[in-house]
Amino acid sequence: MRRLAYLLSLVVPTLLFATTVVPMGVETLTRMSTNVVEGRAVDSTSQWNPEHTFIFTYTHFEVRRALKGQAPNTIMVRQIGGTVDGITQKVAGVRQWRQGEEAVLFLQPSSLPDGALVVTGLMQGNFQMRRTPAGQTYVSNGMPEAFEYQAATGGVSSYRGNTMRLEELESRIQKAAEK
Repeated sequence: MRRLAYLLSLVVPTLLFATTVVPMGVETLTRMSTNVVEGRAVDSTSQWNPEHTFIFTYTHFEVRRALKGQAPNTIMVRQIGGTVDGITQKVAGVRQWRQGEEAVLFLQPSSLPDGALVVTGLMQGNFQMRRTPAGQTYVSNGMPEAFEYQAATGGVSSYRGNTMRLEELESRIQKAAEK
C-alpha cells in the first residue's frame, strides 16, 4: 500500500500538467490500428465540438501509400486542440500538422460520427518523416512535452518515442500486419 501511495505521488502531479502515456511499440500500434498510411498533410481546419467544450482540428491527408488496410486517396484525421476565433486549446503531445508535412500514421475510426480517423495512441501513432541531405528518410514519434510511464520501474520520463529509418518502420509494420 505504501508503494502504491508513493507511486501515485510521483505520477499524479505529472498527469495533472502533461500528457502521460504507457509506451507502445510499432507492433502494438499496428495491431490496434485499422489503417497505417504514409501521407502528406494537405489542409487543416479547426472547429468547436457541438457542446462548445473542445476544439478539434481536422487535417486532410493525401495518402501516398497504404501499409495496412484500404485507404482512399484522401483521408481526414481528427485531433484534439486547435484555434478557433482567437481561442487556442493545446494538448501536450498532440502535434498539429502543417501543410506539406509528411507522416506515417497509425489510425482507427473515430468514436464520433464525423467520418474522421484518429491517431492510435495519441502521439504514438504519428511518425513524422524527415529527409537527410544524403537522401535517407527517418521517422520519429517522440514528443518532448509528453511523458511516458514505465510500469516496470514506476518511473515517469520525457517521451522520446521511436526514431528509425523509414524502411525499418515499414518492415516492422508489414511483419506485424501479417500476424
